Amino acid sequence: MPPIAPIKDKQGRLMTPPTLIPFCEVSIEQVFQMITCNENLKTLTAQVRNATDIRAAKASLLPYVTPCGTFTRRSCKDFVSPSHLVIVDVDGLHSYQEAVEMRRMLYDDPLLQPVLTFISPSGLGVKAFVPCHYSPTINDAQNITDNMSWAMRYVETAYNTVTAVSSETKSKVDFSGKDLVRSCFLSYDPEALFRTK
Repeated sequence: MPPIAPIKDKQGRLMTPPTLIPFCEVSIEQVFQMITCNENLKTLTAQVRNATDIRAAKASLLPYVTPCGTFTRRSCKDFVSPSHLVIVDVDGLHSYQEAVEMRRMLYDDPLLQPVLTFISPSGLGVKAFVPCHYSPTINDAQNITDNMSWAMRYVETAYNTVTAVSSETKSKVDFSGKDLVRSCFLSYDPEALFRTK
């Protein structure tokens, strides 16, 4: 899967445009396999974690998925079908070990019951794919947005205390991408947690 960011040469000329058209459709099981077993992703994740600008490195190196659903183009108006999953992204942890602990806490949470949790590209955060509770009276886009907002607020409330992970950490839920087409960068995590039904 290609990265999301446009690729430019040393003079700043566009060599490859941003990836807005889906490369392929993948199942959550395929995402789990890629995260835990893909040697190329392992190499790319190490490059991102060693980069001086992690944000730019992940956008130019790592593949991404749109956890909320399928699109013909990465745009809300091109929404095809829901995955019945939303993403919760916890950032701001101080160490990889804290991320490991947070990955387990989110996975074990009885209200969230995420199907997948893994360490984020920086190594200082966690991503959780949380089941979306479908409401037949609400349109798909609104249902996804409502569920994502609930999951984010819940995690912020339940885990944003100084005692949740360590006495000096306040984890931070990333509220920046509450839209339907929110991309999620994949990173290598051989210990990612996956829930089978």
